[in-house]
Amino acid sequence: MQLLIDWYLPVLSNKYHTQLQTIFALLSDNAQSTDQVFVHRDYHSRNLMLLENNELGVIDFQDAVVGSNTYDLVSLLKDAYFELKPTEVQTLLVYFYKQANIQNPFAKFEKQFDLMGLQRHLKVLGIFKRLSLRDGKHQYLADIPLVAKYALVVANKYPELKSLSSILELANHQTHAMILAAGRGQRMMPLTANTPKPLIKVKNTTLIEHSINALKQAKITNIIINTSYLGEQLITHLGDGSKFGVRINYSDESAGALETAGGIIKALPLLGDKPFVVINSDVLCDYDLSKLTLPIGSLAHLVLIDNPPHNPNGDFSLVNDHQVTNVHGQSYTFSGIGIYHPDLFKSHLEFEQKLPLYPILKEAIANGKLSGEHYDGYWQDVGTPERLELANKS
Repeated sequence: MQLLIDWYLPVLSNKYHTQLQTIFALLSDNAQSTDQVFVHRDYHSRNLMLLENNELGVIDFQDAVVGSNTYDLVSLLKDAYFELKPTEVQTLLVYFYKQANIQNPFAKFEKQFDLMGLQRHLKVLGIFKRLSLRDGKHQYLADIPLVAKYALVVANKYPELKSLSSILELANHQTHAMILAAGRGQRMMPLTANTPKPLIKVKNTTLIEHSINALKQAKITNIIINTSYLGEQLITHLGDGSKFGVRINYSDESAGALETAGGIIKALPLLGDKPFVVINSDVLCDYDLSKLTLPIGSLAHLVLIDNPPHNPNGDFSLVNDHQVTNVHGQSYTFSGIGIYHPDLFKSHLEFEQKLPLYPILKEAIANGKLSGEHYDGYWQDVGTPERLELANKS
């Protein structure tokens, strides 16, 4: 069940950790209190075959163990890939209870079944997320909603599991973020000859750690970082993010950096199906990322700043306070901070390719789907040695 914490849930407070450990102990005690029998451990639709002689064929049995008499039952009746109607589950549960001559009262047996199912489904949530994040098998993400539904139904059914319902809901409301860190840093040469630009320090802290700290302060703790040039140094330095109080996963572009939109598109399976924050790793800014939201009707929302000396003509204009347009009159510069809906990129998903962000933003402007805001606080692009010197002096 630790897989749930390690892979599925956001970084948790000590309070939630304590509550989960109590629930894990309850579920473990339940599993050990039931009759112990031969258990297949993955007794579900994908491992069962109807043979030509109408007998049942079973595959993937190499992990069979002795365990709870409800484990295979719940694997079959609450299949992670196929949902039976509640009435069908109840009918089959009663049938098994009678055929197996269970001695406990049915209500007790049903609770044992529910808790065993919860234990399995909490583990499966972690496994499915790990298969995506670690192994690149993103197809399992499509099965998470059903498994989460099973878990929430049981969590809401029993008073002693009330806190679990709140914890599981955290996963549904968490915001993901991506830090763009795959660039070569050509303008920062010679400082980037042997060091990736995100690891260059400003005031004794690496650029990318400034970004991580800003996200953590906004309680955004699930972070994706794309890597390419000298990417192994980034991974070695940052690890899984635990030393910063966040969870970091990486999108590998070692075959060649894909530019901004291309990198985002490659990372979409890791970012989920909800709006996500994207920030450039070479930008310092005191904007409060917790306030960054996607307005209704927009596919992207950009933070714009006054034009710096290196971009005097700006990138966009703002009309009606929040609608982003092509430059017309007063112009502003894109800060490198924005929030995006996955649908912004849906017409560009066919194949992995280098793709800049600007053409996609132009499409959104044409469709009236790009919003923004003007921010007049501290902002510094750290793209050259000269700007690095300015950042260290500010």
